[in-house]
Amino acid sequence: MAGLRYAVHAYAWTNSWSNDTLDIIDKAKALGFDLVEVPLMEIDKVDAAAIKARADDVGIALCTSTACSEATDPTGEDDAVRKAGSDYLKQCIKATAEMGGTVFTGVTYSAIGRKITGRPGEVYWERAASVMKDAARYAQDHGVTLGIEAINRYETFLINTTDQALALMQRIDEPNVRVHLDAYHMNIEECDFYGPTKKAAPHLCHFHLSESHRGTPGTGVVDWDGIYKALGEAKYDGIVGLESFE
Repeated sequence: MAGLRYAVHAYAWTNSWSNDTLDIIDKAKALGFDLVEVPLMEIDKVDAAAIKARADDVGIALCTSTACSEATDPTGEDDAVRKAGSDYLKQCIKATAEMGGTVFTGVTYSAIGRKITGRPGEVYWERAASVMKDAARYAQDHGVTLGIEAINRYETFLINTTDQALALMQRIDEPNVRVHLDAYHMNIEECDFYGPTKKAAPHLCHFHLSESHRGTPGTGVVDWDGIYKALGEAKYDGIVGLESFE
């Protein structure tokens, strides 16, 4: 599809990013990808200057992603934890900009794997929106788009569906906040692929091309025709990224 930019997640080759894995940038370029998705979960190992230099040298762009932890949970019960979440998101945004990236996304709204008792009430939505609004305003000064990735119910209690991601985006109400879909998670949470993709397309910053079993796309049950039809009809020209752990 003309206009799409194809990324590959570094986790296709490693489970821990550092300067020892910079050769992933070369591999991605050799395979014809337009971008490398750099994980920022271990932010202290991320050398933005070295990453930018390597990417510039081979001629490839970069985007980034993360998943907040219990220590950096924007929905945490403790004020200090939420403050740590805000600081962490800003640290990731700064690193993204320093390596020349313009899109930072992922589980940016709560700690991955966190479970609560009962349905998430207004307080959790408000905490997530407040922290992310502050981060989004910081990101505006760095030319970075902040994404909200909807993931399955077993990995987050808050944003599982396209509708929920869009609702949080609207609540944050900043122009550089967008939605990130992932076909693997959609396979669990959505009734189909075409409808949610079409609905989100005007607000997308990234789409993970992940098969239903996290393996090679086309070998599972994801409706790729429906996804690409929706993206094509919306004339989406952003990032689509291979996230395969096979």
